[in-house]
Amino acid sequence: MSGGAGGQQGHDPRTERHRDRDERVYERRRRAAARRRAQLERREYDPAPPTDDDWVAPDPDTDALQRLRPPTAIGSDLEGVLAQRGWTARLRGTRVFTHWERIVGPELARRCEPVRVAGGTLVIRAENQAWATQLRYLTPALLTSAQELLGEDVVAEIRLVVGPLQSSQETP
Repeated sequence: MSGGAGGQQGHDPRTERHRDRDERVYERRRRAAARRRAQLERREYDPAPPTDDDWVAPDPDTDALQRLRPPTAIGSDLEGVLAQRGWTARLRGTRVFTHWERIVGPELARRCEPVRVAGGTLVIRAENQAWATQLRYLTPALLTSAQELLGEDVVAEIRLVVGPLQSSQETP
């Protein structure tokens, strides 16, 4: 019997032909990958003994020493990760808290505080309505100062709110 509900199915020659072709393709890919690995190993192999300037570690597979690339500064690697994830502007926005007095000046720094930087908006909390009014008049200058220190892509506008300052609620 060939095929049917209760019978054994026969071999389809087309399926066998495709299976053979797939196996040949995979075998070629495996050989090409093995050639690339061998070429890389030959390129990195150095028969000379290591010097004091070389970074080496024991090779886990053999008794030999394995040369390593020298370490790089973590700052450049970290900057790359931050840029790749799109966090650079957000991270620069956090500097508003550490440089607040430079942005607004010492007198205003005692009367207002940054709340957050989100979506290009710097939210500033003033201790009362009078200081909020003063800040409204100074908004263009504050915006320029914040953009100079943090970057134009970080702060595009300023929003003011009134409320008790967090710094005044701290207990001595």
